Amino acid sequence: MENLTKDYYKGPIHYNIDNSLQISLNIKENKCRIPASSLFTMSARENKKRDFLFVSKVIGKHIPMHPDALKIIGGILARVWINERELSQNYSTTELVNTLITLNASSNINNLHNILGSPIKLKNKTLFIGFAETATGLAQSIFQNFTNATYIHTTREKITSIKPALFFKEEHSHAVEHLLFPYEKNFFNKFDDIVLIDDELTTGKSALNLIRCLPGKCFGILSILDWRNADNLKMFKDETSIDVKVCSLLKGDIKCTKSKDIISDNIIIAPLSTSSIPCKEFVFPIEDSIDGYNKSTGRFGIDSQDNVRIEKSINSISKTLKKERTSGNCLCLGTGEFIYLPCSISSKLGTNIYFQSTTRSPVHSRDIQFYGNRNKVSFQNPEDDTITNYLYNIPDNFYNQVYLFSEKPLLKEKKEELNKIFSYFHVKSIIFVCWKG
Repeated sequence: MENLTKDYYKGPIHYNIDNSLQISLNIKENKCRIPASSLFTMSARENKKRDFLFVSKVIGKHIPMHPDALKIIGGILARVWINERELSQNYSTTELVNTLITLNASSNINNLHNILGSPIKLKNKTLFIGFAETATGLAQSIFQNFTNATYIHTTREKITSIKPALFFKEEHSHAVEHLLFPYEKNFFNKFDDIVLIDDELTTGKSALNLIRCLPGKCFGILSILDWRNADNLKMFKDETSIDVKVCSLLKGDIKCTKSKDIISDNIIIAPLSTSSIPCKEFVFPIEDSIDGYNKSTGRFGIDSQDNVRIEKSINSISKTLKKERTSGNCLCLGTGEFIYLPCSISSKLGTNIYFQSTTRSPVHSRDIQFYGNRNKVSFQNPEDDTITNYLYNIPDNFYNQVYLFSEKPLLKEKKEELNKIFSYFHVKSIIFVCWKG
């Protein structure tokens, strides 16, 4: 894979994957002048509906990152949104952008709270909706910058004790069905603005599919990347009965040419003979849950007042877990849609911390420069054996320690399977962290 251009803020970038998939990007607008290489790279999807994948470096999914990156990109997008929505110039992104660009594993950003400042009061009562699974952490990191706001995210989890209020489809995805489970009736009727958050827009069809299910006339879409073409833009303009404002950091065009099928890649499978490594488990209580899911994730809806309680819990848990830190590099791993809380806790565990999360998304792995998914581990979802999960970009002999965060307690055999996977990569110890209602 070859990146044919230098790291410009605007202009063309070309990728060639295995001489099979050619991707040409043309960045036309870059609001905050963040180099594209600081935000994403590309990979080939195992998906007949769409051959390519934008692999984000700042949302804690496929690529290990500094855990503070999530709050920083959330702070940038929050300020872009309020400046454009309220026609304001009061909220600068300069310091946050500079911090993001220079961020590395040894960075210790003690003044991040000061950089982000006090929560911003929105003029309009606003609901932020995050798209599962990739953007749940991103969306909550944007929402927590505001007062006068509420947050909920779509989910693909099987929740049986309550009925979904909304159902819609993400047509290009590997898992098309999205559900929304708000905690109260008429949840969507009390907002002046409803803002959908995703890491990238390619066509915008999924966002419009959801908007058409929602009440109200004022909507926003907030994303890091926007690649909509002329036909997609016309599709938005044709929605004359509603007002949809789209904000993003980068805008541009994308062209993708597939000359032949990508050769199937190897999946790393830890041998059955792999020895176990030392492990511990921490189970933290939650006062209120639905089907064992933690309400603080926003899956059922949280408002700005909940942020104080959530931050207090994050601080308390991180103090307990920090006592277990050993020397060397440490991987903190979220699971599926469970991203924001693990990432926020990870950011308080010291330096040389890397954060990412498992995913349902099947992507071809290639150990080549600039490629987004250098290796791949496959295993069954610890909470649902019918769903395959993946973990990407785990280097050998790099991490001394792993913290694995799951929303619910894991069965013994699942912990043993994950233990062997990390033992295969010569991790020295693993700490399982979960919540229980």
